[in-house]
Amino acid sequence: MRRRPTDVPVRRVEPIKLGQVKRAQGRPKKTWMEVILQDIEANGLSEGILLDRNEWRKLIHVPNPA
Repeated sequence: MRRRPTDVPVRRVEPIKLGQVKRAQGRPKKTWMEVILQDIEANGLSEGILLDRNEWRKLIHVPNPA
């Protein structure tokens, strides 16, 4: 096995300065599931309705594409 010298760019590792990275202020963004559950609660639906596609389409008034 042959190894490259430690001074080539492929083998050189430089430390990352984390002091330059800034976090966003405020609370973290909501996840997709949190938004879905919030919409279900706001519209007075049950989580079981998510599994029935036909009922879901009726409730959200989206015509069947077929």
